[in-house]
Amino acid sequence: MIVTAQKVFKDLDSGSWNPLYLVVGSEPFQSNEILNQFKKKFIKEETAQALNYELWDGEGLDAGNLLNSLEMLPGLFSSDEEIRLIVCQRFDKIAPSHMEVLQKYLSEPSPSTVFVMMAEKIDKRKAWYKLIEEHGDVLEVREPYDREWPKWSGYFERKHKLKVDPAAWEMLVSGSGRCLSLLATEIEKLAVFVGEKSSIQLSDVQSMGANSTGDDIFSLVEDLAMKRKGVSLRKYDLLLRNGESDIKLLSIIVRQFRMIEQALRLSKEGVTDPKTVAVQIGAHPFFVSKIFEQMKKHTEESVGKTLNLLAQCDYQIKTGDGNLFEKFLVPYFSKESR
Repeated sequence: MIVTAQKVFKDLDSGSWNPLYLVVGSEPFQSNEILNQFKKKFIKEETAQALNYELWDGEGLDAGNLLNSLEMLPGLFSSDEEIRLIVCQRFDKIAPSHMEVLQKYLSEPSPSTVFVMMAEKIDKRKAWYKLIEEHGDVLEVREPYDREWPKWSGYFERKHKLKVDPAAWEMLVSGSGRCLSLLATEIEKLAVFVGEKSSIQLSDVQSMGANSTGDDIFSLVEDLAMKRKGVSLRKYDLLLRNGESDIKLLSIIVRQFRMIEQALRLSKEGVTDPKTVAVQIGAHPFFVSKIFEQMKKHTEESVGKTLNLLAQCDYQIKTGDGNLFEKFLVPYFSKESR
């Protein structure tokens, strides 16, 4: 069945794992974290790694050789509790004829082997996929949706045993372009930078220079939402001079107005509790009060018009027919968009 990585990690901790796992997607950070968790669980010594861990590549794979490995018992001197861990990268590259060779194993996997298959794309109609789903778990890895980003703050806090200040988190997420692997790299560096300190503060992000323009981007977006024309235009010009791209700025602006739109809808439905709203719109509860302030400058109709304007701007920029200034900022601050 399709499960989350968090569920698989809990299963590993409790000792109740499956013999088959298919990891689907191209997001590298989660794929590496998942693989590291399996290795941490099953491969504890160098001798065990030599005997009970193998890494295969699906490109040009000889399924007969892989099948022999999957059916092999743990090493002669291994304890009864030891499990063989077999990983096949680019599993989707295996030739159809060789995949047929593996299907019998997928229908009756060995209980002494954990077989982890990693693929960028899969066809869920295939017989082999259905066998994996029946006898194991499928994990889909991708960039987080907006509503999922706050949960990743807690993940990195547990991973590095550090608290991350909400303002620092927002700057890191914005500055990384909402790319999980880039964000993970920045937090890794900050964890070293802060040393024995128990938290990562906004000042730490600024001092280290991580995503140095992240605070300026966040400030620009807030000014746009509050309809501060002069300061918004000055900050936009400064960001361009510092090398920021219209496409990156546009994506962050779109996200902000989508959150305002969702908050307006929730407010209309009577949902005003900051924690509930935060979960629904994908923002940290610390920033919900700011979203509420920005809501006062907009109506559902005006936000709808703004999002349509942003969609048109996105198309025009990508087709080389303008930039963010002339296709969004100028019409946004005109009387018609107010």
